[in-house]
Amino acid sequence: MSRFHSYIISAEKILQSYDGRQPFSAHLKKYFSTNKKLGSTDRKLVTENCYAYLRTSYLFADESLYQKILNALFLCSNKTSPVLAALAPLLNEQCAIPLSNKFKLLQLNASAIFPFAIELSAEIDVGLFALSMLQQPQLFIRVRPGKQATVFSKLNEAGIDHTVVKNDCIAMQNSTALDTLLTINKDAVVQDINSQQVFNWLDEENIFADRKEKITVWDCCAASGGKSILLYDKLSGKVKLTVSDIRENILVNLTKRLQQARVEIYNSFTADLTKKAPDDFEDLFSIIICDAPCTGSGTWSRTPETLAYFKKEKIDHYSSRQKKISGHALQHLEPGGLFFYITCSVFKKENEEVVAYLQKEYSLQLLQMQYLKGYELKADTLFVAVFKNPLLNIEVTGNQ
Repeated sequence: MSRFHSYIISAEKILQSYDGRQPFSAHLKKYFSTNKKLGSTDRKLVTENCYAYLRTSYLFADESLYQKILNALFLCSNKTSPVLAALAPLLNEQCAIPLSNKFKLLQLNASAIFPFAIELSAEIDVGLFALSMLQQPQLFIRVRPGKQATVFSKLNEAGIDHTVVKNDCIAMQNSTALDTLLTINKDAVVQDINSQQVFNWLDEENIFADRKEKITVWDCCAASGGKSILLYDKLSGKVKLTVSDIRENILVNLTKRLQQARVEIYNSFTADLTKKAPDDFEDLFSIIICDAPCTGSGTWSRTPETLAYFKKEKIDHYSSRQKKISGHALQHLEPGGLFFYITCSVFKKENEEVVAYLQKEYSLQLLQMQYLKGYELKADTLFVAVFKNPLLNIEVTGNQ
């Protein structure tokens, strides 16, 4: 048995033992830890086989898993592959042809890559979005203010291949190792290019330019804190920041990251905002960031296992949670305050329908609503809506 054949067999074993309940990277790590005979090159090729299949799991019907993996590798490769050269030489010879020709050759319909098209927003190009599932997005970093010279010097000295998208945004290969090269969070933040754009409305309006006192901000679903750091930089550090999330361990990691970024936290607490904020939490804020829990469908090209194991019923589940979280957070938005509703989803029920709900139930003024489309940039697709509170107070009503 050739080693290339064994790579497919290993990929079959890994895929058949995976149930989608944990990140696929963790499942791979566990498999490789118990199969130490596989060297670094072996692990790389087996990993490529697995991810290619996950990216195309809805495409193939009657073929064996072995053939599905080979076909998937062909679709996801834009140059010759040692595995295909050994096991499917006719496919390997045509790895560089356009994707449209590859689908014709295999007699496949590209739209089948993404079977949830009916749930997509009308703003999303179904064909381009489906094809984006076949490629791993790039790694993007955002250079912190005043750190441009340091970051570019270190990248150039190390010979890291990179593209300057704009002054503070740099793109590079997803596999680029930066931890030993840059002081992450202090010099630069690892952040998708579209995640870097979610507060662009503030640049256009510049409404806080003359504010001397610090701006009160609540990041109510703070997660890893990337949006908090971004807003801190946009507002030149004039931020009095409160952060919350549903789990304590998230806040522990968040606190460490913000300390690395030199971003001071005024207050932090755990809260399940599908229920309500803590009873003793009475603060009002000029800005609330609601980076709401969502399907993550705009990021599935980074985590194709999520696409492969997704159930459509989850869309309604997340939409309901998003309405509840937003409603409870809005109780703490001061008159004239701004509410940023953000998801990394492409589904209309999580985006436009939530926006319509918030406008109807809370009489918010919609200032901006847009998709930040990443499928032509090898990036994530995000949704952002900016609201203004014109009321003296907001009472929670509707879907609680």
